[in-house]
Amino acid sequence: MSTNTFKIIVRQSAGSLERILRLVRHRGFDVNYCLAREESLENGMSVTLQLSSERSADNLYHQLHKLVDVVEVHQSKPSRLRSCLGNE
Repeated sequence: MSTNTFKIIVRQSAGSLERILRLVRHRGFDVNYCLAREESLENGMSVTLQLSSERSADNLYHQLHKLVDVVEVHQSKPSRLRSCLGNE
């Protein structure tokens, strides 16, 4: 299972965070970490998500760009998670 970290700059509007999380869930990713905070941008916030999935994050990256309220999306390189049993 791989983990991906996304930093997303979003225009703050009713339901913008919910739309992002719904897209993440529909694409088959689990949220390990989520931080949303107000940015100094006018009416904006940054959302940092650490996600895990067997799926490639490329499709999710492109889908996030298509959301109306999303201004920017930054993705870090994926890393592999090891289970507590030592399996990959």
